[in-house]
Formats: sequence, structure tokens, C-alpha cells
Amino acid sequence: MQPISRRSSLLALGATLGGAMIARASADPIPLHVGIIPTIANAGYYAADKFGYFSAENIAVTAEVIRGGAAAIPTLANGSVDVLFSNATSVVEAIVGGIDLRVIIEGTIMANKPPDSGALVKRRGDPIHTGKDLEGKVIATNALRDVVWMVVTAWITATGGDPQKVGIVEVPIPAMVDAIKQKRVDAALIIDPVLTAALADPALELLDWPLSRVYAGGPTSLWITSADMAQRRPNDLRAFLRAYKRGALWVNANLGKDAYYDLVAAFSGLNVDVLRQMKPVPTPPDIVPGSLLRLTALMRQTGLLNTSLDLRTKIFT
Repeated sequence: MQPISRRSSLLALGATLGGAMIARASADPIPLHVGIIPTIANAGYYAADKFGYFSAENIAVTAEVIRGGAAAIPTLANGSVDVLFSNATSVVEAIVGGIDLRVIIEGTIMANKPPDSGALVKRRGDPIHTGKDLEGKVIATNALRDVVWMVVTAWITATGGDPQKVGIVEVPIPAMVDAIKQKRVDAALIIDPVLTAALADPALELLDWPLSRVYAGGPTSLWITSADMAQRRPNDLRAFLRAYKRGALWVNANLGKDAYYDLVAAFSGLNVDVLRQMKPVPTPPDIVPGSLLRLTALMRQTGLLNTSLDLRTKIFT
């Protein structure tokens, strides 16, 4: 047996320490910056964060609250955000406008039947039942030329009215109840949690459930990334998706349970008692390609899209 020289011992020790340092470095969590709106639709994300699903994938996700997807989409292009939650119509318009995006998961898909998370509400007793009845009147949406506007426009047409003869104005959701009562508008598409309070108000009543009537199975929001991010860091995005899907499955398994309400109350700031009156919103764990066709078809029908776009070609894989 040959004696081990001091030099050999030092080299061996150095190799061992170097290997340990490399192993520690490779185990460092990978940062991922997310732009998000803390709504009930994003319970899957917050479940993944709370229960350590992101950490289990060795990614350190930091969330930045955004005002809206449309305004935040350019942050994907400049790299300040890696993954973004956005309303679905803004994603399509951005792609058509030349921003190369990839859809990584769907945020919310509309139910096939009511009750929905949003509804048209009017003053109690007003003789308004259809889009035809709204001609010459005013209806409120939270924004113009977005998903809600698109659904309202399609509903007016589907129920016999001409959208060109209906005034559609932008009113913040929290101000919609007063706008109806004060006769500044004749109806409004109100989203929860304000919807729950509106339907309990004796001065108001339900007009219809347009979301499931004209947009059943369609996505209202999408999680997206840039084409550059998808090319440079596909494995990091796949890690995000695996963790997010675990969060989605947790949400769907716990809808209507105390754990679900506690989770949503914590990130949304909503009162648990109010949440219990709202319809729980499932989180899609996968993309349904056909729903993307539903989105672009309704956008073309309502004039938001004037060219052909197969959004399925933009799905991240």
C-alpha cells in the first residue's frame, strides 16, 4: 500500500469541498418573478405558495400585485416579470399587436350553467329582460373592450338587441350598485364579491347570467410568459407549472370547505362570511385547447379581433 502524500491529501480535500460547494450552489432556489391580481380566481397560486409546492420544485417565487394584465404585459418583454396573470382578451390583442407570448395555464374557465361569478343586475321592477329591452339605455362594465365588455356585447346580440344602440360605459365594480340605484345606468355586469351584496339588496334584482349563457367554457384569464422566457428557461416554467397544478388540485378538492375559505380570506382580504355566500371558483389544472378557440371566436364576433389567430399555437409545452 503506497503512502498518501500531503499534496495528494490536499487535492482530495479540495475536490471534496469543491463538490460540496457545487452541490450547495445547484440546490439554491431559482428565482421566479410573478405578476398577479389577488382575486379568488388565483387561489391555486396561493395554495401552491402556502403549502410549499413551489419550494418543493426548488423555485423561489416572488409575487408583485398588478393593476391589470393589459398594463403589465410589457413587463414580460423587458424581463422584469417572468410569469403574468392577465385577462384573456388583452393577451390576444398583445399577440396580434406583435408581442410574442406563450400561454402556460388558464386562470378561470366559465361554467356551463349559472350561477356564475358575475351577473347582470338591474333595478327591481324595471321592464328590462333582454338585450332588445336595453336599446336606448345604458349598461355598465368594469372596463371597455375586455372580457366583460365582450360578454355583455355578445349577450345583447344573443337576446335580440343591437349593441350599437346600447350605451356601454365604464364603471368600477364597487361603484356599480350606486350607479344603478341613482339611475346613472340601467344595468351592470357585477362580479363577486360585490355581486353577492347586490343580489341581497332589495332595490335590485337579477337580470341574467350572461357569462355562462354566451361564453360557457371560455377562459376569462390566462397565465402567460414571453416567448424569450419560454426558450431560455423552459425547465423553470415547467417547475412552476407542476407546483401550480398541485395548488389547483388542492383548491378543487377543498372548494366550500373551511380550509378553502381561510386561504382565500388571507390573500384577498375578504371576510370569510362574505366568501361563504359566494360561488366557489374552481382552478383549471390544465389548458383546454378548445376553450382558447371559444375566446378568439367571441372576440371576432364582437369586433375585438379582426384577423385569424389560432391561440393553440401559443401554448407553452
